[in-house]
Amino acid sequence: MKPEDKERLESLTAFLAKSEEFLPTVNLFETEALPVTIPYRDVLAHIVVDISLGDGPALPFMFDTGAPTIVTDALAEEHGGEVLVEMASIAGGGTIMWSPLLLVPGATFGGNVPIRNVTAQSGWTAPGGLSCISPHGLFGAPAMRNAVWQVDYGEKEITVAASIDQLDHIEGAIELPFHTRPGTLSPSPQVMLKVGGQELEFLVDTGGGIPLTINSADFEEAGLTLPDGAPVTANIAGGAAGAFESRLTSIQLPVSIGGTEITTTVFVGDGMAPLTAGNMGHLFLQNFVVTFDWSTETMYLDPLAKDRSVPVLADVPAAGVGPQPDGSISVTSLAVGGRADTAGLTLGETVVAINGQDMTAAGIEVYCALAEAGVQTITTEGGETYDVSDIEGFLLVE
Repeated sequence: MKPEDKERLESLTAFLAKSEEFLPTVNLFETEALPVTIPYRDVLAHIVVDISLGDGPALPFMFDTGAPTIVTDALAEEHGGEVLVEMASIAGGGTIMWSPLLLVPGATFGGNVPIRNVTAQSGWTAPGGLSCISPHGLFGAPAMRNAVWQVDYGEKEITVAASIDQLDHIEGAIELPFHTRPGTLSPSPQVMLKVGGQELEFLVDTGGGIPLTINSADFEEAGLTLPDGAPVTANIAGGAAGAFESRLTSIQLPVSIGGTEITTTVFVGDGMAPLTAGNMGHLFLQNFVVTFDWSTETMYLDPLAKDRSVPVLADVPAAGVGPQPDGSISVTSLAVGGRADTAGLTLGETVVAINGQDMTAAGIEVYCALAEAGVQTITTEGGETYDVSDIEGFLLVE
């Protein structure tokens, strides 16, 4: 360990030792004004909400139970106060990140919910496609711990409440205890699910545009094997720490969640959940009204479907694309054996046109608009054009 990292770690350890005194003084709500319901936007399978720091304008932030609150250096400089300590976190891909933890005197969630003494890490730089979702930062678990949060994926609304007594979708919902990792200021929910007869720990990650994921080693330890011919997608994934390559194999699997067995789509691979066995992401959570009660460390999952079933994922794009730090666009995902793959497209190739529109000097705003509308065709530097639209039923195993 580098000397500077050792000093950082010693300071952080001393700060965390006093966390029981510190936490009751930060991320505070005026509970008498609750409940409040605000709409959110679904951008590329991520929840986006409006956050105002201090007296600044409302800016789009990603709503992320799987991360701390993080803001750009510019916003930290403009609205932040005292730097409390430098925090260490491990992001997707296993990268350790150090960033200053500062105190923002005030913030407003959704234009209606004030929060005092918000703790936020600085240094957010949105990698790849995340720049379309949140160029300003993440609204994370620390800012949620002192209220009850209900995400209605059907109505695309978030309700902030003082207690579950103020909310619907509790009675009859799947009740699932969660815990938070000790020795951290970020209370991201972690739940135990039974997979293959074994209890595995999953991070509940509203900021992950993924279904349930399981690390390969944990999948094998649960006594499970992937069937021959199971569909595979190759990816260059974007996380808070940057990009990393992964290969994900899809399988439909029964999972016991709070005593209720649900057959759902699971992606098996590595790199998405460095501290747990897997992630419970947006593409799974979107099938429910999800409630988080940090006071009792309980989450509630009320299925949206009238028959209370959870649809499995079936379709996947033949390929996906994303922006790179140099401003170019490249291929970031590929359905292995799909039409684009068999036609010769390779992961990482530079893309010069999307849906017939020249992208060589188009800018990130144009890319984001095309990505939200749906990418149908891409043209690479070599002049080849590929159909990258959804492959129906690709994720299903016969």
